[in-house]
Amino acid sequence: MAYRSNYPSQSNYPMNSGPPMMSNAAYPPRPPNGFGPPGGFGPPGGFGGHPGFGQPPCFGGGGQLSAYNVNQYTLGGGHSNSFGGAPGFPSPAINQVQQQFFHQAQHHPQVEAPVLPPPPPPPSMQYNQAASHCGMMGMMGLQMDMMKKCGLVSDSEDEYEDDEGNKRRRCRRRKHHYDDSDDDEKKPDEKSSPSEDEMKKKAEAIQTKLDSDEELMQRLRQMFAQGIIRCLKVSGTIDVTEGTVKPFEFYDEGDPVVKHILAKRTYNIVGKPWQADLDCEYLDEAMDGAGTNEDAIIHVATSRCNLQRQELKKTFKTLYGKDLVERIDEELSGNFRKATKYLFMKPEIFDAWIVKQSIYGLGTDEKTLIEILMTRTNAQIHEMKHAYRDVALPNKKCGCDQLDKDIEDDTSGDFKRLLVSAGQGNRKEIAEDKILAAVEDVKIDGKPTGQFRINFEKLVDFELCKCEAEALYKAGEDKWGTDEKEFNRIFSFYDFYTLKVIYDEYVKISQRDILNSIDRETSGNFKKGLRAIVENIRCRPMYFAHKLKDAITGLGTDDDTLIRIIVSRPEIDMVQIKQCYLAITERTLFRDIMDDTSGDYKKMLCAIVGKN
Repeated sequence: MAYRSNYPSQSNYPMNSGPPMMSNAAYPPRPPNGFGPPGGFGPPGGFGGHPGFGQPPCFGGGGQLSAYNVNQYTLGGGHSNSFGGAPGFPSPAINQVQQQFFHQAQHHPQVEAPVLPPPPPPPSMQYNQAASHCGMMGMMGLQMDMMKKCGLVSDSEDEYEDDEGNKRRRCRRRKHHYDDSDDDEKKPDEKSSPSEDEMKKKAEAIQTKLDSDEELMQRLRQMFAQGIIRCLKVSGTIDVTEGTVKPFEFYDEGDPVVKHILAKRTYNIVGKPWQADLDCEYLDEAMDGAGTNEDAIIHVATSRCNLQRQELKKTFKTLYGKDLVERIDEELSGNFRKATKYLFMKPEIFDAWIVKQSIYGLGTDEKTLIEILMTRTNAQIHEMKHAYRDVALPNKKCGCDQLDKDIEDDTSGDFKRLLVSAGQGNRKEIAEDKILAAVEDVKIDGKPTGQFRINFEKLVDFELCKCEAEALYKAGEDKWGTDEKEFNRIFSFYDFYTLKVIYDEYVKISQRDILNSIDRETSGNFKKGLRAIVENIRCRPMYFAHKLKDAITGLGTDDDTLIRIIVSRPEIDMVQIKQCYLAITERTLFRDIMDDTSGDYKKMLCAIVGKN
């Protein structure tokens, strides 16, 4: 039975012509102009944001959109490594507005306009300064994109970096992606920025136009809110996230596929859009004859996104009448083969496969079940459950509740109840009208700037949070024994931001952190599951960073965990995972992988993770 996504069927690679196709998927297709907004301000309580609000690149082909992938919906014109992945800097006009806003907010409190952000968020909602900085630049990019779409500014106003510079940087990153050398390279020249007077005039012109056009302001507000909604479907939060693996858009002179095609048939593909058939020719040559060119497989598998790898599988079978993954299975071995095969799985099928192994294997792998079911969003769980039917029992017709049945048969007690609750993919989500109501204009001198912020106080019912925090206290610390059912109800139902406030209100009532009470009141796998929910809600990248630390620094290397996390997160939040890993270990993830693994397996993992 073919896998069917819970989202409407449509192309992963829409053609670059005609009107964009719309759907209720986590991300709609990319508009013909190929530009998508990157995100918003950093941690919750600030301006809230998330890179990857944009649209999918235009590659052509067919398939389904997935809620697993943040970075398949990226910005047009290449991928910058600056400020959380936003290409270049924001336009001079927007930059001027931002500078003016913060200057007046800090030095001229008597000015009417800029409404200051809400008070700092509670400790459980804070994130590190680097993420906040990336989020700030992401917000500027989001506003810039919206204004481009509405005709307020032109593309030329955002060109701080020339195209050749971007190409050289991409080539350099690819060349040294898993090279441990620290050679310094000359940075390309950058274009000079416009003068301060020019930026001020552009900012004033934007303000004047927006002040007289309420319909345009409403369009911008709606676009911002829709970006927040799409973000929540992928990550469950509005925290800044970014992957290390991005869609490959254009061939440059440093790509080995270019050299291969040029040598084979004197066809120069430098500057041409990515084509699956050319990559397939390169892969076939790498696996043909005596020996295998492992570096070629590593290059293609780690520099193309998952959607492109799915296209490669179809094209390879069309060209050569053989299955690409089967060829890889024949040519490679060990953990290198396992990691490569996993990379060519669709994310939802990969999760379903991991869950099946955890249940159907020798004994039950409760640790992995917790990791998968407690860290995926509603949309991702629904996609995974659809795939699970065919992965678990490929020769038997079964319903969408097959995962529930397998969990109930293989686990017991309060832990079983927690897993079944998580497997429903029915955690409460913030309503669209509530998100739109929380979007507030940023004004200067009483005039709109086209900038927006999220008022997080409007996303959460604080009275409800206080009541539920009281209920948790009465279910545990305030009674003899523990009401595990009440813990399950609250932890499994509410959205992330409501739970964050509940946890903070709980501290005020009990004078204990919620994790301390979990340790005191529960035990076994039920305790581990509850802790995973709390840690994931507070900072998901930190949760995975701790898992990677345990996998690497323990007695021996837990290769299964190492592969599972690195394969499943590179297009979602691997950049933030690396930041958190550095914070808790004082070493980079890249360095520890270099020291703890070997051979082509090491090259593969390092190529995915990349240097900090």
